[in-house]
Amino acid sequence: MKFKIKLIVGFRRDQEHSIDAEEAHKAYYLFLNPEHRTVFNNGLAIKGSQIQEIVPDYHGTMGWNPTHVLDNDDWNEIRSSGVTATMQRYLSVGKEIAQHAELADLNVPLLELVKSKYPQLDKPKAEREGAMKSLSEVIDKKA
Repeated sequence: MKFKIKLIVGFRRDQEHSIDAEEAHKAYYLFLNPEHRTVFNNGLAIKGSQIQEIVPDYHGTMGWNPTHVLDNDDWNEIRSSGVTATMQRYLSVGKEIAQHAELADLNVPLLELVKSKYPQLDKPKAEREGAMKSLSEVIDKKA
């Protein structure tokens, strides 16, 4: 499963852009540094000041049509498959790394960056507060 997040840059539906969750730290870096700009792996070029929100893209993650309206059965599937927990982990780790990242870190995929440079964010759940699973634990199960 390929996890996706949305960058919302306006109020209309065509002002939402989907990117890989592996680039969450890059999105948060732009959000926290509005004068910077970057190009994401899917070709989206954006300036930080344009980003209004960063949210999970459940449609893109699940492979559903963007115009599909999520119903109760869809939400049950999303929750039972662990997508909501994994998405929250991507967003929280991405935000944490963005606050401390060097510019060179932005070109490294999030999971690789966690394993190599920020291993404290990938400790087993018993060693961390809140007992959340580590990002690599969740991703390895989904792959």
